[in-house]
Amino acid sequence: MTAELTTDEARRIAVAAQGLHPVQPATPTAAETLARLGCLQIDSMSAVRRSHELVLLGRGVTLDQALTLGTAAQAGTSFEGMAHALSLVPLDLWPAFGFRRRRILADGWRGPAVDTAAVDRARDVLQARGRVRLRDFGRTTGTGWERDSVFRWALEWLAATGGAVCAERDRWERVYCLPELALPEHLLRTELPDDACLRLLCARAVDALGVATTKDVADYFRLRPAQAEAALTALRLERRTVAGWREPVWLAPEADPGQKVDEDAVTPLSPFDSLIWTRERQLRLFGKDYRLEAYKPAAKREFGYFALPVLYGADIVGRLALRRRPPALVVENSELDDGLAPAVLERAAALAAEWTGSDTVSHERDHA
Repeated sequence: MTAELTTDEARRIAVAAQGLHPVQPATPTAAETLARLGCLQIDSMSAVRRSHELVLLGRGVTLDQALTLGTAAQAGTSFEGMAHALSLVPLDLWPAFGFRRRRILADGWRGPAVDTAAVDRARDVLQARGRVRLRDFGRTTGTGWERDSVFRWALEWLAATGGAVCAERDRWERVYCLPELALPEHLLRTELPDDACLRLLCARAVDALGVATTKDVADYFRLRPAQAEAALTALRLERRTVAGWREPVWLAPEADPGQKVDEDAVTPLSPFDSLIWTRERQLRLFGKDYRLEAYKPAAKREFGYFALPVLYGADIVGRLALRRRPPALVVENSELDDGLAPAVLERAAALAAEWTGSDTVSHERDHA
């Protein structure tokens, strides 16, 4: 190992690797940003905007591009799969998840029991129509993400094992299609052994993280740490230490300890942003231990329902609990590190208002 990195150097490397706050801002496409990040976590919360849209907007992607990623308007760009969590994944990574599809076929999954008759029926309908939705199989119970039927899990099983691909949504409804309709032939035919799959995923994770411990890399695509360690060792990436970190880190080939970022740029981050997925990493890099409280009963929330960490330059300096209440974007709560001007949070809230098409930014006390 060579010279130890400072935490400031590690922060700037990580922020730059994620495509945030470049010194020379550009307007990347959604596809370019997805390729850079390797996956975008999907979440149904829309208090501000859906998480993957916030991630794209925070990196300079236009609203139109952010809204259409994962739809027919950007066909041939992505598919949905279990990457970090349920995520949009670049199409070129389809072969890299072959190890997971094979494992599920061999060992099953941790999801609900799958009705084999429903799987056979779903496969037959898919073969006949090419594309199907859950509604094509009759009534379901529940609504939205809580909708349920034996055919929901039959379709999910086919998607998880390669018998179907979810490459688009229509008004947030999943569309399942035959693999040959979603994937180029060269990807469809590429079968990688497990070790090659893991090396490819770990290489993409390190590129997206910039600087990362083995656990950071493993968490990115939800691999086991032992799998990540073996793959990273085989990749022969540079290893360093970071001041104050217990574990050594792997450096992306493009990582530069002298990395510059726009120190005046401000961005509100989705709580599901890949910069801050791992709380342990968030604490190591930014000294913050923010927790999403949306899943807590209102009476038990200490800060707010949907809190967006605020990135200022290469530092997370506070957070905003925001909620869209047209025509306004409401600030339900806020906090900022000592010594910083309130204008930092005001700029972050104004940017979020722009993303949501809100006419004004107001505060919870204004509605009391």
